[in-house]
Amino acid sequence: MPAPFADILINPPRSDRRIMAGMVSTVATITYGMVVIYDTATTNFRDVKLPAGAGSISVAGVVVDHGDPNNSGLFATGEEFGVCVDGIVEVLLDASQAAVKGAYCITGATAGTVKPIGGESAPYSIVGQFMETLTAGTSPTLVSVRVGLHHRQA
Repeated sequence: MPAPFADILINPPRSDRRIMAGMVSTVATITYGMVVIYDTATTNFRDVKLPAGAGSISVAGVVVDHGDPNNSGLFATGEEFGVCVDGIVEVLLDASQAAVKGAYCITGATAGTVKPIGGESAPYSIVGQFMETLTAGTSPTLVSVRVGLHHRQA
């Protein structure tokens, strides 16, 4: 049997979206690959928004559907989309951050992105574990992550 192809970072590991949930956007800036958090300002348990910064809590998962192609791939406020809460997906790595295969990630400083755990103090939500090593450029870059939502207490 021939050896498998080498990973040359063109294609992410296969998707494996084990558990998905339908969520509803309460903001008009959500797109594919973003981390979303529960919007606690509403009474609808499916309402989500973007995290405000690094080390956010109440992570709902990662957006795995594509938004309106006529609106830069964004979802309109009130639109429903799929969010992966367990599995392997592509997530936006914050600009100038480095992903190391096997390291854990949390929400990044840029809304909807992830970054490796640094000097953040708990509590925060862990989004998952990086599946590849990658350094983001000047803008957020898609990186493969095995989603495994956990909460780190203070």
